[in-house]
Amino acid sequence: MPPRTIIIVVLACLLAAVCSRPTQALPLSLTIGLPASAPVLQSDAIAVLNDRIITLDDIDPRAREMASRLDSELAAARNRLLEEQIDEYLFEAEAKRRRITIERLFAVEVRQRTVDPTAEEIQSVYDANRSQFGTLDITAARPQIVAYLRSESAQKLFADLSARLRKRYAVVKTTDVNSPNISPAMTLATVAGRAIIAGPILERLKPVIYDLRLRVYEIVSAAVERTIFDLLVLAEASRLGLGPEVIIRKEITEKYHGPSEAEITKFYEENKARIKGDLSAVRDSIVSYLSQQEQASLERALSDKLRKVATVRINLREPEPPVLAVSTDDDPSRGPANAPVTVVVFTDFQCPNCALNHPMIDEVTKSYGTSVRLVMRDFPLDMHENARKAAEAANAANAQGKFFEYADLLFKNQQALDIASLKKYASDIGLNRAQFDAALTSGVYEQEVNHDIVDGRQYGILGTPTVFVNGLRVNKLSPESLRAAIDRVIAKKGP
Repeated sequence: MPPRTIIIVVLACLLAAVCSRPTQALPLSLTIGLPASAPVLQSDAIAVLNDRIITLDDIDPRAREMASRLDSELAAARNRLLEEQIDEYLFEAEAKRRRITIERLFAVEVRQRTVDPTAEEIQSVYDANRSQFGTLDITAARPQIVAYLRSESAQKLFADLSARLRKRYAVVKTTDVNSPNISPAMTLATVAGRAIIAGPILERLKPVIYDLRLRVYEIVSAAVERTIFDLLVLAEASRLGLGPEVIIRKEITEKYHGPSEAEITKFYEENKARIKGDLSAVRDSIVSYLSQQEQASLERALSDKLRKVATVRINLREPEPPVLAVSTDDDPSRGPANAPVTVVVFTDFQCPNCALNHPMIDEVTKSYGTSVRLVMRDFPLDMHENARKAAEAANAANAQGKFFEYADLLFKNQQALDIASLKKYASDIGLNRAQFDAALTSGVYEQEVNHDIVDGRQYGILGTPTVFVNGLRVNKLSPESLRAAIDRVIAKKGP
């Protein structure tokens, strides 16, 4: 496995990726919904309702606070990526000094020193986060808690190693990574005399910046919509000489009926693949969810009705996603290599959402014939203990030309992805078992899986499935959104 792959895989697993530093308040127009190179809005009016200007002061304070932190979070993200690159160079220098591989360095300093948590530690985490586990008892929640605590232990060991190496090797930062005039050719720092160039870090920042901007845009947009709804109700109540509570009661409360038993059962049956527990255990949660959905639908109907006689203008713009150079190298694929559209899916064979969406992705891409090439890449999540080996097994099946047949079996049997089951599925589709078993036992495809994880992290992937269409990520994956993304590319390229 190449040194860079090992390092980035470990970094991806150990480094926290949350930016939460405090910041001073900034005008929303300077932060939200704009690509990095776009001109900023000069007006503080984030929306206009009839003749009333709506500003940040009119929306939920929590959304306002989120908007005010964006620039600080962007700065923290840039600093974080630079620190990761510095650590990478430090570990390479130390491995060279010890005359060992980088993999051996991490095994000695991190993996071998990471200990399993005690029963008391597991119980403490469970008790402190009881509401987050829903209907799961401590036995069912134990694997998640153990993975979390081991990760915490590994992060501390990783940080300690980094601190020691920074004392041994010279680390000199030469350019502020948050400088507005930074260019790809600039040297940001030197580590043991080795230069860190800005270009690769700026490229890795693209999806990070987009995700931060999109998160703030969605939160502030929802807050603006809520403010407009409240103002519309107040205006209608004033026009009719009523209290606003009368409008709400008439249009929402009295129309609300709550989910029926048939609706509850139907929702459970349609989603039980990703619901842990039987219907009786999760019934209250389903009722709560469906009740919220019904109330939101009634509110939208009332809002649409009131907007017909109002003038509403919202000045927020959704940020444009970056076009990334998503590699497809030798990954499993279907469709011609020169197809005008390439759909790349990063998946996890133990992920319920991946299993639910796989048939849809398969059907949509097949419907375009030779116009679409489908490429499957691995992104097993740490929370899924069998996902990595399942990914290796799928690559072994790909070596015998039966990736998609094997992947279908994995998605249909997510509760049985142990080694014995993986080998059984190989027999079920007629693979050469001797060849398959040898590949699975030797871990020959471990490097391939890690390579996909490294690329996925650089593309800003945090969960699965994540889908790219010609380098553009598809947000809120659905048959409609996937078709729309494919159709946009085809329309732009022409017949």
